[in-house]
Amino acid sequence: TELGVDVELKSIDASVFFGGDAGSPDTYQHFYADVEMFANNFDGTDPESFLAQYKCDKIPSPATQWQGENIPRFCDPAYDALSAKLATTADMTERGTIAKQLNDMITKANYATVPLVDRGRLSAASNTLGGVVLNVWDTELWNAQDWTRLK
Repeated sequence: TELGVDVELKSIDASVFFGGDAGSPDTYQHFYADVEMFANNFDGTDPESFLAQYKCDKIPSPATQWQGENIPRFCDPAYDALSAKLATTADMTERGTIAKQLNDMITKANYATVPLVDRGRLSAASNTLGGVVLNVWDTELWNAQDWTRLK
């Protein structure tokens, strides 16, 4: 069965794809594709910095030496304005409401990003190390100051 779609699969070494060489056409900042898949996430519980990467001024281009996080080149002045509002909002309930609106703008409304999976995380600690509390919202070292060696 044919779909009428031409596909070119191109495998690029990760050190090149995620590298910052402005002269390389194979970095993910160039995004010379209609569709591209790679894993992306944010650490912590506050999505402000993650959502800010979709602002118009974060689009990589020759003018920025291909630097910038807005890989899909999504640009919406209404999104930028709402992102600026999030940056100046302290109330946690209101921040949550704004973050959900921003998320809906880049997913449901415009498909700038399509979340497919949340990669599992694997962490381990020695049986002789006490005070380790694993936290999916932060690094494994978030409470290292509380660790003790068990006897």
